[in-house]
Amino acid sequence: MTNIKPIQPKISLEVLSVAELESIQSATLHLLKDVGVRFPSERALHIFAEHGAQVDMESQIVRLPSDLVKKTINLAPRTYELMGRAMGTELLLDGSRSYFGTDGVGVETIDFKSRKQRLSTKEDVAKMARVADALSSTAFYWPMVSAQDFGLTAALHEIEASFNNTVKHVQTVTSINEALATYAIRMAEIISGDRERMRAAPPLSALICTITPLSQDKDAIEAAMVYAKAGIPVGFMAMPTHGSTAPATTGGALVVGNAELVSAIVLMQLVAPGSPVFYSLCASVMDPQTADYIVGIPEKYLCNTAAIQLAHDWGVPALAGAFAMDSPKPATWQLGRDSVYTSLMVAMAGADLAEGLGMIKASTLLVPEQIIFDDEIYHTHRTLVDGIDTSIDGLAMDAIKNVGPGGHFLGQKHTRKYLREIWIPELSHPRRSQDEPPSPDIRRRARAKFDKILTEHKPEPLEESIQGELRVILDAATKEIERQES
Repeated sequence: MTNIKPIQPKISLEVLSVAELESIQSATLHLLKDVGVRFPSERALHIFAEHGAQVDMESQIVRLPSDLVKKTINLAPRTYELMGRAMGTELLLDGSRSYFGTDGVGVETIDFKSRKQRLSTKEDVAKMARVADALSSTAFYWPMVSAQDFGLTAALHEIEASFNNTVKHVQTVTSINEALATYAIRMAEIISGDRERMRAAPPLSALICTITPLSQDKDAIEAAMVYAKAGIPVGFMAMPTHGSTAPATTGGALVVGNAELVSAIVLMQLVAPGSPVFYSLCASVMDPQTADYIVGIPEKYLCNTAAIQLAHDWGVPALAGAFAMDSPKPATWQLGRDSVYTSLMVAMAGADLAEGLGMIKASTLLVPEQIIFDDEIYHTHRTLVDGIDTSIDGLAMDAIKNVGPGGHFLGQKHTRKYLREIWIPELSHPRRSQDEPPSPDIRRRARAKFDKILTEHKPEPLEESIQGELRVILDAATKEIERQES
């Protein structure tokens, strides 16, 4: 049985008041109606025109009447389930819990043995999938780095490496054109057994990024339409940067990102009414002196948390961004400080999904042991937001009466039961061994745990026949895509 421990918060957080939420939604509808969003896809433009949107074919800008937005977005399901390829991997997106996943897709890694920095490969994707499979903090897997040794079909090799090395749900973030999407769907069908089972319990979902400000990418939005028609859940992520691709105010960044996401979700419902979608907004800030990209900053934390309220107000699940900070090194004061905020805030805000475990340097660098640090932060937050148990057992009245004034609780059955249930962070409080004491270096302890998982954890393998079918799909995709490029 796969071990997944979602966060089920009793402590909640809302960063927007009812009036503030209404102001952002009203401004967004105004923007969609009067300014519009650019869709550089003839197919998308014709679909919008057929349904009453104002479409300028020359500029490729679509203006959406508010009634069309409200009516269409209501077709999207608020609740649905993602699935892995084994029992116990079901992820019910109903607002009652938050499922966290890994971050991706970085381009560099610290080599697992030599410790030298290098470009990432498919083997790195596979190894990290095995580690993610073992961690109860990780409910779904983003390929954490890119399979740069496979060129134009890297996205499909990332999916294949993921399916082969974790039984958990896989989310692709790089299958962003129609050809890649088509082959990715075929791979998901093979995992499920057929298309109807895939629709009912999708083992794969897709994330598509918008282009801030107020634009969509042609290939990506056409891939999204393919996914929606097939029943693969597809999400959209806006990434406004305060001061460059978005206004310098947090409210302005939210309005711009919100308009991009809503316009894309509306298109999916016009293409395939009732298709499962999700909403994601991850902000950043431009340093006004250096133009550097900053993600460890309060404006980001507020944007990412407010976006969950916006998604739920539209009636769709939210995927939040967490972890993945600016720091280029693990186990630093800066990384420890910044990793806490978003991962705690988005869980308290009720994110259905959250990505971000395991990457640093603004999601570009994989340091293998970082996922162990993030796993420990995750479980700290899971315990925090669970709140305080005030049931009869939680208040321990019988145990207190038994002990009375001046006694101790070591001999109580209540103590023996509940003391075992207290989660103890292993990195900061390692279990002592008679054979070999733990290293005093916390980074070495994290690396030792990582290496142990990689050596000992063996996810349930795919049947050889399924592996063969995936290889056939990869071969066919390679031939077609390389032919198209030549």
